[in-house]
Amino acid sequence: MPEKISVNKAMDLKDSVFIDVRAPIEFEKDHILEAINVPILTDEEREIVGTMYKQVCQDKAIETGMKYYEDKIPSITKKVKPFEGKTLVVYCWRGGLRSKIMTTLFESLGFKAFQLKDGYKAYRASLLKELQEFKLKPKLYVLHGLTCTGKTALLQKLPNSVDLEGLACHRGSLYGAIGLKPRSQKMFDNLLLKRLKELNSEKFIFIEGESRRIGNLMLPEFLWKAMCNGENIEVVRDLDIRVKEMVKEYFLDAEIVKDIKEISSRLWKVISKAKKQEMLDFIDAGEFEKAAKILLVYYYDPLYDHSLSKLDYSFEVNCNSVSECVKELLEKVI
Repeated sequence: MPEKISVNKAMDLKDSVFIDVRAPIEFEKDHILEAINVPILTDEEREIVGTMYKQVCQDKAIETGMKYYEDKIPSITKKVKPFEGKTLVVYCWRGGLRSKIMTTLFESLGFKAFQLKDGYKAYRASLLKELQEFKLKPKLYVLHGLTCTGKTALLQKLPNSVDLEGLACHRGSLYGAIGLKPRSQKMFDNLLLKRLKELNSEKFIFIEGESRRIGNLMLPEFLWKAMCNGENIEVVRDLDIRVKEMVKEYFLDAEIVKDIKEISSRLWKVISKAKKQEMLDFIDAGEFEKAAKILLVYYYDPLYDHSLSKLDYSFEVNCNSVSECVKELLEKVI
């Protein structure tokens, strides 16, 4: 019987490696950061075993799963060989049979190995508790501006920055997921907490002004409130530069352009049918700058202008040049 270890004790271990034995599809949705995925079942095998468990019987499902596992023992052994000399912390969804089997295997191979008590489920509960109790110490400088004014580029160059859209893999708008693979709420929470902990001893943080929702993801309440009470900075940029930025960011390849057209066809409630058709015609003709200009002037700018105009700004910065804007921002806040 493998020895179990709690999440808190596992996190404090030195020279250890977390081994996630869940299927790749589970691992992709969320996992302990820096964990290695060594699945006991493939996605397809997991589905077969799960169906068998529900529709046939538990014993038959376990028997089938064990056959899949036994075939993988050589490849599993090869995957963990680089971690010889380290302590392995093995987990599945809730600390059940999958992690028990794999921990036993690793022990038989000579590893010091623990089975994570209650598995990923316990880790997730611990993370949510930490998020709920998190005390954000640094002052927030909140960057606001119209679409494609360079806020993301600034955050990538500025020190002490939290790029929420980068963590979410979503730009936070109707077109926000185009060309990206948005993260799950669980993975977003995971990455966000890690970044906030890294910066919590700093004097200030730069962050982009967002609604509490980014795509389908929600910001934690404490961060949303801190952003609402932060110091607002307005980022501006000439329209022609914004247009070029939108083309570079959104009109990447034929498949993405197809997605843009499909989403744009729903805009008739927001912009006139004539403007919408004009934009679609420009897209068909490959005149992407003209299409992007319509999208900015007739959709994005009216969408955000009203809320942005209500904010009190400490100062304004021009982001026609990202490097110059970074320099100006740092001069004003440090």
